[in-house]
Amino acid sequence: MPDAVVVEPLLLGYGLSSPQGSIGFCGVYLVHAPGRRILFDCGHAGRRRALLRALGPRHVDTLVLSHAHWDHVQNADLFTEVLIHPDEDLAPRGNPVAPPWTSAVVDGARPATDGLELAPGVTVTALPGHTTGSIGLTVTTAAGTALLTGDAVPSARALRTGRCSSAVDEDAAARSMALVRSRADLVYPGHDRPFTVEGGQPGRYLLPRVDLSVIEPDPRTGEPGEDFPA
Repeated sequence: MPDAVVVEPLLLGYGLSSPQGSIGFCGVYLVHAPGRRILFDCGHAGRRRALLRALGPRHVDTLVLSHAHWDHVQNADLFTEVLIHPDEDLAPRGNPVAPPWTSAVVDGARPATDGLELAPGVTVTALPGHTTGSIGLTVTTAAGTALLTGDAVPSARALRTGRCSSAVDEDAAARSMALVRSRADLVYPGHDRPFTVEGGQPGRYLLPRVDLSVIEPDPRTGEPGEDFPA
């Protein structure tokens, strides 16, 4: 019997914003398949040290990018093989979440289309709507069928309401939501904790809530905190 495929959450996603704009912490997941490690999304440069700590010495064979928004792609340069959907618009006009330099960040990425098998039990799934080329991964695990969704399903609330954020195509986004409802036993979302799906609706969270703390500068020196990006 083949080894089971396991999805490991490396960095949790958060739906955070501030008066100064989006903080943009996406979920980053490591898929352990027989003979292959597949990373799904990689976060932005401000989470680079957190990502490297979570990975440790482990080698990643392939990075799959759910879409080209800044908070999902900026650490792509750390990885040799990068996959993105060929329909993804890397620089939509006037869109601040995928500025013109995005194409440089994912330069050399290979195409990942619907149904592409990356390993036994791990296939690319088209989930357009949030962006033109949004994709997920369908993963067969011991606990059931898991869908890693990126921002096609950013949160449990989004699946409950049937609306994802900032869709470029609302109809396509609704169809992608319906596909996730019909297929998934588990969802690993873009900006929330992983959760179960029961009767097509969000069930229970798989992980406890982890609140973020703000690291203020040292009041004595004015120097930034330990994890402040240098």
